[in-house]
Amino acid sequence: MRRVLDSSQEQGEQSEPLLPDRLPMPRQLDPASALAYRTPLMEHFLSVDGKAAGLLTLLGVMCTVLARFGGAISAILGARGPLKIALIALLIAFVVLSLLTLLQVFRTIAPRFPKAPPSLAFFGDIARMSREEYVQAVRRLDAKAAIEHILNYNHTTATICTEKFRQFRPALKLFPWVGATWLALTVLLSWQVFR
Repeated sequence: MRRVLDSSQEQGEQSEPLLPDRLPMPRQLDPASALAYRTPLMEHFLSVDGKAAGLLTLLGVMCTVLARFGGAISAILGARGPLKIALIALLIAFVVLSLLTLLQVFRTIAPRFPKAPPSLAFFGDIARMSREEYVQAVRRLDAKAAIEHILNYNHTTATICTEKFRQFRPALKLFPWVGATWLALTVLLSWQVFR
C-alpha cells in the first residue's frame, strides 16, 4: 500500500489512502451518474416544510394573541348590538379560514407517498431488510443497477416534493385572508379594551 501511495505522490497526484473497507472510486463520474447522484432534492423538501412550519407558527401566534383578549371577547358577546354581530362574523371567518389553512399545512408536512419501485437509496426499503441483507444487496450491485436505484429514488422524491408544493399552494393563498380577519379582530378587540 505504501508503494501505491508513494508512486501516486511521485506523479504529483493527491489521492486518498486505500483502506481495507474503502473501495477505490473513480476520480470523476460520467455525466449521467453525476446528475443522478448530485441532484439536489432534499433542499426543496426542507424549503416547503420550513414554509409550512412558518405558517403553523404564525397561526399559533395569532391564536395566542386572540386568547389574550378573552375578557374583551366575553364583554362584547355579553352585550347586544352590531359590535357583537361583527365579532361573531369575524370569529367564524377566522376559525374557518384558520382550520382550512391548518389542514393544508398538515397535508403539506405529511403528504401521501406514491407507489414507487424499490430502491436501495430509500430509507424505508433499507429498513425492511436486515443489515446483512442490505450489505449483500449493495455489494451485488454493479454501476448500472446502482444508478437505476438512485434514479428511482430521485423520481419518487421529486414526485413527493411536487405534491408537497401542490398542497402548500392553497395554504399560502388562504393565509392573507386569515391575516386580514385576525387584524380586523385585533383592531376591534383593542378598541374595546382601550376605549
